Amino acid sequence: MKVVLIIIYNHQYNKNIDIIEKIYQDRFSEIYHLVPFYNGEKENVIPVYESSYYFQGYVSQGLRSFFKEKYSHYFFIADDMILNPIINENNYCNFFKLDEKTSFLPRLSMLHDRKNWAWANEVFRWNIKMRGVEASNQLPDYYSAIDKLSKFGLTIKPLCFSQVYQLPSSWLRFLCTRNFFKRLKFFMQYVLFDKVLKKSYVLSYPLVNSYSDIFIVNAKSIKEFCHYNGVFAVTKLFVEVALPTSMCLSSDKISVEKDLYLRGRALWTKEDYQELEKYENSLPKLLAEFPSNYLYLHPVKLSKWKTEK
Repeated sequence: MKVVLIIIYNHQYNKNIDIIEKIYQDRFSEIYHLVPFYNGEKENVIPVYESSYYFQGYVSQGLRSFFKEKYSHYFFIADDMILNPIINENNYCNFFKLDEKTSFLPRLSMLHDRKNWAWANEVFRWNIKMRGVEASNQLPDYYSAIDKLSKFGLTIKPLCFSQVYQLPSSWLRFLCTRNFFKRLKFFMQYVLFDKVLKKSYVLSYPLVNSYSDIFIVNAKSIKEFCHYNGVFAVTKLFVEVALPTSMCLSSDKISVEKDLYLRGRALWTKEDYQELEKYENSLPKLLAEFPSNYLYLHPVKLSKWKTEK
């Protein structure tokens, strides 16, 4: 197996390129960086041009630069993710349970199971038929997509009103602020459709969801995967839906975290971040004492960490 490590930057943090190279250069012999608007001289840094909300487009744009026939897998991680130091190009298949036909994502979730998700409204309103974009024939048709998703145990059901529209905790405060009549209409729509008619909201295309700051794509799937991601990027579908849907449409087998020996750790709350305090913002200390039971830690903002002992 031959793997290439590809680092995805949501922002142009050029100073982090050398830091990340030092973290991984002894573990992966081939590394690329996808950096927005990069205009420097490093040959393994690929400039990309897309919103970070749709960073699946970075992958599509970079394909011609990082693709090589010798690779069996393309290993993508975010620039603010620290991969467990024991993982390298010789053992990654063991940690992620991969063979030459398998790709990896942290998880695969059905949208109708998600509650209080901020992107639900935008995802529901997404439609591939956009002015100026002729992309309707670039994806498998609706029922073919349903069949592909079903191979991974995924079903597609309508969303409910409270998923598509985020409901305020206090209706009185909500109604008494600006745009009273618009908000009153919203309130009546909630009462009428959700409580009385039980209206459901059908997606225009079968879509699934996943945390997407780490993923691995097998060589057989990479071109089709990038093609679908490009279609979703240009039609403005949020990356955490576009990328996992593209993987399901292009891969025969997908490994997920719940089936692995180690799990990743996402640090989203103030309490989560307390886990990093013992490392005293020292990157060498974090790498030397990395918790052995985690696949990765994310996010770790390198600009705030000391890189020398």
